[in-house]
Amino acid sequence: MAFPTPSPTLYVSNLESKVKKIELRAQLYALFTPYGQVIDVVAKKHAGGRGQAFIVFAEQSAATSALRSLSGDLFYNKELRITYAKKPSSATIARTDPTASRDAAAIEAARMVVSRAQGEYEQLEKERELEDAAIRGDNGPEKRALDGEGDERESKRVKGNNEVGEEEEEEMELDDDDDEATPSKPTLICTNLPAECNSDIMSALFSQYSGFITSSSLPSSSKPPSSHPKPNPGAKSFAAIFGTKEQAQTALTEVNGYLMQPGWEMSVSLQ
Repeated sequence: MAFPTPSPTLYVSNLESKVKKIELRAQLYALFTPYGQVIDVVAKKHAGGRGQAFIVFAEQSAATSALRSLSGDLFYNKELRITYAKKPSSATIARTDPTASRDAAAIEAARMVVSRAQGEYEQLEKERELEDAAIRGDNGPEKRALDGEGDERESKRVKGNNEVGEEEEEEMELDDDDDEATPSKPTLICTNLPAECNSDIMSALFSQYSGFITSSSLPSSSKPPSSHPKPNPGAKSFAAIFGTKEQAQTALTEVNGYLMQPGWEMSVSLQ
């Protein structure tokens, strides 16, 4: 079995499908951002794509670190399944070669549509000629060929539809659809928090600051930013997401060094 080539884009599956897309993207961003700069989070909303997402990092090394640390971790009580994406994301293409991103893809898509349409037109013309011949009383090999071709086309159509459904998981389009593109939100990484701390407590702390969106706990396997002091044994980490960098910076200034309880000084940094 061939393993996917390392990529800055991760394919994540086995996600809880009942979570609202906006919340899911925010929580995924908070989960993965400690490992490096996340430039896009794509979570699909159509039936075939539920429970799946793509996490796009600025650097491939960050994606590798996240994959190794988070694979199998519980996220909404379900084990994360993470692998490298088979195709580069639009965000990655745009960063490496802006001129080759959407224009090239659009040209190729248009070429395929025209080619397919031309083939269908030629096939219809052939069928029409055979039908005319049948009306004139010519029910020989051409008529039987028409019937056989019709059965073959139907068989291929059904087979093709089944193949699309089976391969959809790994071949999900990484382009933006509707509001799929999610600009990275400023996130505060909070470490050295006591075991009693939870999302409700963190939300209560940050909700007094303008622009606060949500908070979530980070896996115990997540590593604290290098600028943070070594946390106490058993310490927890949380991410708090804000609407703008300025709003996050204001909150950081106020809560960095906050004592959750004696001996537990919270370290906070902006990602």
